[in-house]
Amino acid sequence: MARLIRLRPGAGAIDGRAVDALVEAVDSGQVVLMPTDTVYGLAATASRAGIESLARIKGRDAGKPVAVLVATPGQGLALFDQPQQGLVRVAKAGWPGPLTLVAAAGAGAPTGMSSNGTIGVRCPDHELVRRLTERVGPIAVTSANPAGGEPLCDLRNWGELAKVWPEARSIDCLVDGGPLPGTASTVVDGSAEPSGMPRLLRAGPIEFDRIVSWWLQVPEDTP
Repeated sequence: MARLIRLRPGAGAIDGRAVDALVEAVDSGQVVLMPTDTVYGLAATASRAGIESLARIKGRDAGKPVAVLVATPGQGLALFDQPQQGLVRVAKAGWPGPLTLVAAAGAGAPTGMSSNGTIGVRCPDHELVRRLTERVGPIAVTSANPAGGEPLCDLRNWGELAKVWPEARSIDCLVDGGPLPGTASTVVDGSAEPSGMPRLLRAGPIEFDRIVSWWLQVPEDTP
C-alpha cells in the first residue's frame, strides 16, 4: 500500500519531514504522486529508469517526452545548450511558475531525459517541489492520470480514479496537498528555430503574448 503524506493547509512552511520522506522515496527509485502549482504529478528520478516507471503507470509509450522539474531558474537554464537570451529572459520572468520551456538539451541535462535533442524544463511555484529538487536535483514529472485522462487536481477524487486506473497501485507514495488550480502549465518552444521567436506548444495559465514580451524585453505596460 502506498504511503500517504498530508500537507497541512495554511501551515506555512512545508514540514521538513515530508521533504525528507520524498527525498528518500525518489533516491530509492520510487514513484511519488505529489502536488505542484498546477495539477498533481507523478515524479521519479530524471533517468531512463524513472521515465520507464512513469510510462508504465500512465500506460503510455516510454518514448513520449517527460518534463523535468527544477528548484531554481538557474538550475533549469543549466540543462539547456547555450540558451538564447530571449529564452533566458523568459525563464527569469516566468519562473517559478506554470511555464514549461523546451529547447536543445545541454551537457548538463540528465541522461535519457532529452527527446530528439530537446528537453522540457519547468521551475514550479511550489515549495515542496523546489525543496525536493534542491536536494535530489532535477526530477522527471508527468501529470497524474492514465494516458488520455484528465489531470488530477484534488486527491478527494483519488478513490474513484484508482478504481479505473489499476496501474496506480504501483505508486509508492501519495502527497495530499489539497485542491490545486487544475490548469496544466503553458508550454513554449524556446529553440527559436527558424523564426527567431518562441512558439506556443500548449496554452496555459501564462498568456503567450506575455511570454513574447519577455522574450523581446518589451515592458508589459507598453501600448
